[in-house]
Amino acid sequence: MPGGERVTGRGGPLLLGVRHHGPGSARAVRAALDAARPATVLIEGPPEADALIPLAADPGLRPPVALLAHAVDEPGRSAFWPFAAFSPEWVAVRWALEHGVPARFIDLPAAHTLAWDEETGRDRGERTDRDRDEEAGRAEEAGRAEEADRAEEADRGDEPGGETGDEEQVRVDPLAVLAEAAGYDDPERWWEDV
Repeated sequence: MPGGERVTGRGGPLLLGVRHHGPGSARAVRAALDAARPATVLIEGPPEADALIPLAADPGLRPPVALLAHAVDEPGRSAFWPFAAFSPEWVAVRWALEHGVPARFIDLPAAHTLAWDEETGRDRGERTDRDRDEEAGRAEEAGRAEEADRAEEADRGDEPGGETGDEEQVRVDPLAVLAEAAGYDDPERWWEDV
């Protein structure tokens, strides 16, 4: 945890927002759970898989493993939730099982994410090129508005963000930089592809 602060679960829920899988993230999750000793562990994943959580206690089940959900009539419409030994979700499941604490998955049910839209003939959550183009247009328009605001602030001599001072503030979207380096004009499209 940043700054070595002590994490406690007293007084309310403890939210561990982990964006990346890796040994460091897994160790941080285990340390936070050890410190907080929660009464229940809620994990990102499909609630339909709650009944499978006890299987993670079997010593013969060792990662990498994955949950799979698919449409019965069309198995190609599927979703995976992979777990490695260094996955924070796997560590949280194992911690709950080792400590006799209930664990549940708390994401949108897989049945919803795999729902088929009969009218459009595509998954309800699926984004088309048209959707992406519209999103890119809105993002481009928002970017132009932000540039205009910055130019207006500069004309007034204000610092970005309404603050005054000698230091220039630089705002960089790291995902946009990565997307651009990979040849994408839309960070969201890059994120979806990667």
